[in-house]
Amino acid sequence: MRTQVLPSITGSSSIASCSSDSVFHPFGKAGSFSLNNKSYRCGEDGEVRDIGNGEVIWNRSSVPMEENSGLRQRCRAKCSKILSKENLQKVFPIIKWAPEYSRKKMVSDIIAGLTVGLTILPQGLAYATVAGLPPVYGLYSGFVGCFVYILFGGTQAITIGPNAIQCILTWKFTNGKPPEYAVFLCFCSGVIFMLMYFLRLGFIANFISTPVISGFTSAVALTIVSTQLKGLLGLQFPQEGFLPTIEGTIENFSKIHTADALLSLVCCLTLFFLMKLQFIFRFIGKRYPSIDYALWFIATSRNAIIIIACTVMVAVKHPNHPYSIVGHIIPGLPEVKPPPFSIYNPQENRTHYIGEILSEESAGIIILPLLGLMGHMTIAKAFAGSARVEASQEMLSIGISNLISSFFSSMPIAGSFSRTTVNAMSGAESPAGGFVTGMMVILALQFLTPYFFYIPKASLASVVCCSVIFMVDLKIIRPMWKSKKMDLIPWALTVLVTLFVGLEFGIGIGLVISAMFLLYYAARPRVRILKGFTTRNSQFILVQLDRSLTFPSVDYITDVVGKAALRYGNKTTPIVIDCHHIQFADFTAATAISDMVFNFSQFQYTIVFWKLKPSILRIVSNVMADSGNEFRHCVTEHELEQTVDRLATCEQLEDVTTDGSNEIRARREIRS
Repeated sequence: MRTQVLPSITGSSSIASCSSDSVFHPFGKAGSFSLNNKSYRCGEDGEVRDIGNGEVIWNRSSVPMEENSGLRQRCRAKCSKILSKENLQKVFPIIKWAPEYSRKKMVSDIIAGLTVGLTILPQGLAYATVAGLPPVYGLYSGFVGCFVYILFGGTQAITIGPNAIQCILTWKFTNGKPPEYAVFLCFCSGVIFMLMYFLRLGFIANFISTPVISGFTSAVALTIVSTQLKGLLGLQFPQEGFLPTIEGTIENFSKIHTADALLSLVCCLTLFFLMKLQFIFRFIGKRYPSIDYALWFIATSRNAIIIIACTVMVAVKHPNHPYSIVGHIIPGLPEVKPPPFSIYNPQENRTHYIGEILSEESAGIIILPLLGLMGHMTIAKAFAGSARVEASQEMLSIGISNLISSFFSSMPIAGSFSRTTVNAMSGAESPAGGFVTGMMVILALQFLTPYFFYIPKASLASVVCCSVIFMVDLKIIRPMWKSKKMDLIPWALTVLVTLFVGLEFGIGIGLVISAMFLLYYAARPRVRILKGFTTRNSQFILVQLDRSLTFPSVDYITDVVGKAALRYGNKTTPIVIDCHHIQFADFTAATAISDMVFNFSQFQYTIVFWKLKPSILRIVSNVMADSGNEFRHCVTEHELEQTVDRLATCEQLEDVTTDGSNEIRARREIRS
């Protein structure tokens, strides 16, 4: 008979004896056995039952108790870590600010939410026309992000929804196609954002320099204004894009619709006046704060005021009015349905399936999330104040917003600079104001869509133009000219390529230029050449590098050092490379250094490395050892002086371990 120690069911261990020889079982063999004064039966199938009450205490699908106990502890520890308060606050920032939420903050958020709602209603309708979609799609895109950001948002003032850059890019990639393409791009943007969140790729947006961002934003603003010329002037022609639209407007100048043009002029002038209303009457506002607040509210709600006034005017005169109007809009909330993975194009009379759609929209699937993240992070940093902005958290909030919005027929969305500004100026204390904004959009879709029929296209175009024209960033030119004129090159090239070649090429050339500047900076470190002397007046050439040593820069450094050695040195003058600024070196650079040491040794020049960091010393010394080249390295100034003196007098080098504080005197600087 075989015996086996059983894990205790009641908390202690004992010996169990099986009464027959059959199937092997972790608790023993098939048969009856006793444990802690209780009788159990081990069946042929490995099942263990309590004979007293018939309860099954183990079967083959169970995990042995010792293993189960350890597994349970590991799972509990892992879950505790994942579900810790700190981690939950990172994913759901609402957990952090909700306990401190007060009635005063709620009032501030309600006011801010109402104000932003009055902004997003006309803006959403107008931005949808920028994207080449029916106006109602702007409202479809305006409410889901508001609710999602309450749970996942990390910056209190940001509002998510349609914005100018996302809309013009949507137009670029879906122009002339059914609206379902925009919904598909919204879904894909959400997927890309989520992938970037899980892979922690938010740093990618940091590779786009400020001049490129400014140039692209300025060109986008001009492109948007050009696309609205048809609505402003009541023209109809097939050309699209910046230059074709300008040409089409000139060619059709004689066909300008006078009523639309005059309405656009009045709307634009009124919008600019209302924008400056608080400034114009500031002398009154200083004396009467309540009047100042009323003036601010009117200025903030100017878009809604213009749209409402124009709509009422047209509705009163309908059908005897001379204006081009939006026309019929599908009433009610959007149907909740999955994003389209097959799209019927009535113009081609055929259905496009997922593979073909991905092929057609491949550029947009990458560019839209990248620029959405770039713009969103710019807004978040501008309005976060002293708080830290978590790029991963913002990616999560935008990703979830786009994924869920795609089920409500939304176009791609991200943070809106104009509405975020309104939200911050309205005194928003938390993202909770988004609930009020989202509800306003839902109520507008449910009850106001029949009245959108009367909205003049000229008023929507005016709202768009007056919203984006200030995105043209000319103020950046002067500081760049004064500080670093080279930065004007990527700014100007990005503007020109975006305007005259295409939006996707503009941001592409901007990325390429940014990468080229980074590579040039890495390949051309600043090298200072000093002629130095020790306290014993032994001469050496000191080479100082200002940054890390990577393979693109090695050839340049070798060339500079070689020229300095030939011009200022001789065979008894060692070349000392000061490495204390070098924070990083790679294998390729170490190999190139080894080759440089070998080449210099052929002409009997000696190279000494000084102040290499331990991690870099390990890389370089290992490569040197494998190549067979002699590697000289000094840590202290005293050690360096002794090495230089011995090399100068052709003495045999000895290991020097003492430390000293003698200062090396650099007599004169010779720039490379």
